[in-house]
Amino acid sequence: MTSRTAAVTPRTALVTGAARGIGHDVARRLLAEGWRVVLTDVHADVARVADALGGERALGLVADAASPADAAAVVDAALGAFGRIDAFVANAAVGGPETPLLDTPDAEIQHVLDVNFFGVLHGVRAVRSALARSDRPRIVVIGSLFAQQPTPGAGAYSAAKAAVGSLMRTLSVELAEEVPGLTVNAVAPGYVMTEMHRDELRSRARRTGRTFDEERARVVAQVPLGRHGTGADVADAVHHLLSGAAYVTGQTVNVNGGVLTS
Repeated sequence: MTSRTAAVTPRTALVTGAARGIGHDVARRLLAEGWRVVLTDVHADVARVADALGGERALGLVADAASPADAAAVVDAALGAFGRIDAFVANAAVGGPETPLLDTPDAEIQHVLDVNFFGVLHGVRAVRSALARSDRPRIVVIGSLFAQQPTPGAGAYSAAKAAVGSLMRTLSVELAEEVPGLTVNAVAPGYVMTEMHRDELRSRARRTGRTFDEERARVVAQVPLGRHGTGADVADAVHHLLSGAAYVTGQTVNVNGGVLTS
């Protein structure tokens, strides 16, 4: 007789850029929901972060999202450790220089594209075969408010994130037949108080002569909900798309406190 209480194999997610910031909070949320999580990051402490978050259910790997070889190696290691990958969360990103786009050197723009756009592409190429073996395959890419509302001085970042949104929609169509049941969506955060955003506020404060708190207040004034977002806010949306939403694909979920409606 088959037991109704037979153990269910936990689902496994691969999250890039997960040593800190939004990726860290996404990994934390998934582990709290019973997932196994592979965290990757260029920061060497990612293994320690993974161990602190999830112990044996988390694996931390140093990897550069801009490297196709690293992407392939991460997938091999994930399958070796957990035997499956059910979801890919493409979060790794860099902010880029705070200069007018036309004055930004090509090499600096290329670096932003290599990490923010090609990092997603390399990751999906590496993980597609593993996702095809999942019963509920999911891809979520992390976009940005700035892809829809460009900000002066962040042109390279805005352009790269806009390209990520287009890539997401293309993949949702092109992979639909190849990987049955796969959904591909984006979550676009607004003003989330990550270290990257803190650096932007500090830089803006230096340029304008205002204080950090004054710059923070100027940002919050643009948000109808009256506060900065948190990594947990973004993680809620990512978890929803990974755990359900089986008939939602090719969409962007905006997590910005209502900025685009104001």
